[in-house]
This record gives sequence, C-alpha cells and structure tokens, in this order.
Amino acid sequence: MHRPRFLAAMNRPPASRPPVCLRYAMWCLAASVTDKYESTQQHFYQRARKYIERDEMRGHGESIISIGHVQTWFLISAFEFKMTFFPRAWMSTGRASRLALMMGTHRVDGGGLDVKQCLPPARDWIDAEERRRTFWMCFFEDRAASIGTGWPMSMDERDVCR
Repeated sequence: MHRPRFLAAMNRPPASRPPVCLRYAMWCLAASVTDKYESTQQHFYQRARKYIERDEMRGHGESIISIGHVQTWFLISAFEFKMTFFPRAWMSTGRASRLALMMGTHRVDGGGLDVKQCLPPARDWIDAEERRRTFWMCFFEDRAASIGTGWPMSMDERDVCR
C-alpha cells in the first residue's frame, strides 16, 4: 500500500474509501505484534473476515474486484499463518492469488491484454507499482504456503509478465 495515497483516500466520501475489511485486516496484523493491543487481534480478524465475505456476497461479487480486496485477503492469510491456522491460511492465500490473477496484476508490465480487463488502466506510476507489489506479495505467499503445506500452487510463473 502506498501510505500517503491510502491516508488521503480515507478523507474521501465513504463509497470511494479503501474497503472496511482492509482496515480491519491491517489493525488485526498490527495488534498481533503489539502487546498492548494483543487482546483485540481476534476481534479485528473476525471483523475483517466478516466484511470481506459480505463484500464478496454483494451483487454478483463485482464489489471485490479491487486491489484493496486482494490486499485484505493477503493480510488475513498472513495473520492466519502467524496463528497457525494453516487450512484457513492456505485458502485465504488462494483467494488473494486468484483475485490478483483475475485482475491481471501478473501482466502489469507485459502483454496479455487481449483478455477482458477487470481493472481500469493504472492512473499513474504509483498505482501501477501498487498493483505490481500486491501481485508479487501474493506470488510469494502462494509459494510459501505451498512449500509449507505440500499443497499445490495456484500461480504459474510462466504466466507472469515482468
């Protein structure tokens, strides 16, 4: 996440702010590494899951097509790995990975634009870089999750255009 852009987005009207689930996922991970707020981590985790699942069920699922939702699933899975909830973590990693692939973040720098685009073109280099970094974190976590569990990977490195 680009911190200045994220903080600026928090001052926008509610409909154009980052998703609520992302904020809860961020708070959850922060609470999990801070003794003072450790008691709140489960509450934030449950809220993050509740809100992202609510977004997923809204309409036909089109409301989850955002970089913020990919980041939410990534942060949720990172917390789940930290807490050794391995089956949940692997599933959450898969959700982040599939969503990132669906939005074409694996092809930010290359071809393959002949398929339907779920995201509008990047507004500027910051937007493109946030997409790029979000993809690489998902790629890394997909690999780490599969190595740690022995379960299959969901991303094929041959599809990545860098």
